[in-house]
Amino acid sequence: MIAVFFALSQEVASLKPHVNILKKIRHAHAVFYQAEFCGFPLTIVQSGVGRKVSDLIHQLSKHFRIQFMISSGFAGSVNPRVGVGDLVIGKHVLSPLSEVSEGEIRIGATLPCDAPAVELAVKLGSAASLQLHCGDILSVDKIIRQSSLKRHIGNQTSAIAVDMESFAIVERANAMGIPFIVVRAISDGVDEDMEICENMVTKGGGVDISATARYLLNKPHRIPYLNRLRKQTRQATNTLSAFFPNFITQIYNSLLA
Repeated sequence: MIAVFFALSQEVASLKPHVNILKKIRHAHAVFYQAEFCGFPLTIVQSGVGRKVSDLIHQLSKHFRIQFMISSGFAGSVNPRVGVGDLVIGKHVLSPLSEVSEGEIRIGATLPCDAPAVELAVKLGSAASLQLHCGDILSVDKIIRQSSLKRHIGNQTSAIAVDMESFAIVERANAMGIPFIVVRAISDGVDEDMEICENMVTKGGGVDISATARYLLNKPHRIPYLNRLRKQTRQATNTLSAFFPNFITQIYNSLLA
């Protein structure tokens, strides 16, 4: 079985329309969607934001034989060549030694993605005429809001994009001997500040409507920014949606070979 991990409900929307949902299971704040894709078993995990996914993987592994893991969803660019809506395929996932700041950024651990899957993803993404980049992903503990810090990360490390979940997933996959890949789409560019608050997203990865409403009442000048971000996340969702069906089919073909 392939397990695809997303943090947010908006990210799940990139794959959900392509599959047949058989069962919805809640575990703590997360949601598991047991599904099938072209007759193949698939589990979509909506984990919520951050690195606390080890328990979810443990729960999955008790009930299913996981053959392949994918960390997906949105990512922030830290490289001027990587723009909004672009597809990013991870070569390695990096974890910093401490919270990322404008000072020196030291990498504490580096784990590789599955090389044959990376090669396949690049091939299929290019064939689909998607704007694609293959490189390292830095997993961080907090949203990187300032554009200056994004550029600093790009200058200080080999990363081309940042996310908040991939290292925890690849660390667990690596320990279990399960092949793993990062497939993400850029929702915010390197020169954009992220003017949002963590409490606008629920622990389960949904939109907290009341918190968002309070934020906009207090800061109505941010409405144009949120409208722009909504358009950009839709663009990122469309990119993932265009990529996933053929990729999942080919991964299952390789697993069955």
